[in-house]
Amino acid sequence: MYMVGFYSPKAKSGVTEMSLSIYQWLKKNTFLKVAFISYGVLEKEEISNDFIHGFSNLSLIEQKRKVKQLKKEFDIIIYDASSQLSEGVLKLLPIVDRLFIVGDENRDFAVKLHEIIQFDKLFDNSVKNFIAHLQGNKTFILRENMDQRVIGFTNSKKETDDIGQMIYTDYVTFYIERKLIEKNKKVFNKIKKIPRDELYIGLYELGIDFEKALLFHQYITLRVALGQPYDEALANMFPFLINYSFEELLEKFQNELFFITKLQKY
Repeated sequence: MYMVGFYSPKAKSGVTEMSLSIYQWLKKNTFLKVAFISYGVLEKEEISNDFIHGFSNLSLIEQKRKVKQLKKEFDIIIYDASSQLSEGVLKLLPIVDRLFIVGDENRDFAVKLHEIIQFDKLFDNSVKNFIAHLQGNKTFILRENMDQRVIGFTNSKKETDDIGQMIYTDYVTFYIERKLIEKNKKVFNKIKKIPRDELYIGLYELGIDFEKALLFHQYITLRVALGQPYDEALANMFPFLINYSFEELLEKFQNELFFITKLQKY
């Protein structure tokens, strides 16, 4: 369900040791079902249903199938990306829900890596298809204890406790967000079935305030008139319908109208 990656650009930087210690901490201190994946081969560890290594030996299709299976069976998956800078590693990193860069000196690298992965998630079809296939939440966060961006830790008991607790807390938040997303999807699917010309009526019948439903209908009509496909406009604007108040949605609508008017003058 929830996948956490550990990575470093340097060889022998302790990535495997750290990810193993977090895996063991979670199994010892929580009641969650935890699995472990290592990109490389671990000589002393046996392969089992919840402990897989030599992941790089699998094809991309096999990796995809395995990760999807594990996400269904386990609450948390610890992914040891090891200390390798390869195309295979880069293609797998975007599927994690959280990424930890091991080594405090690697902050600049972490920021650049984040930019590359975000780019791949937008434009690389193999990465986009991988993420869509897994139905992840498509978030990618690099954190640091001071400024919430990058984590650079060494493998000590205190930091294992800190990261283990952080991952557990993150998982709980992720779980709640996932449930909220599932509810939103059900509502969105109902909205998609409403006839276009009756959108505001259908929204009102679903429980949206009449004024807000009417405003949203007008907003979608504007987007379609500007050339955006109806289904795409619904998908883009749905989060604002759910999360914005009438006043906030009205302000956004007015700002967009003002922007369009300015463009037409040029």
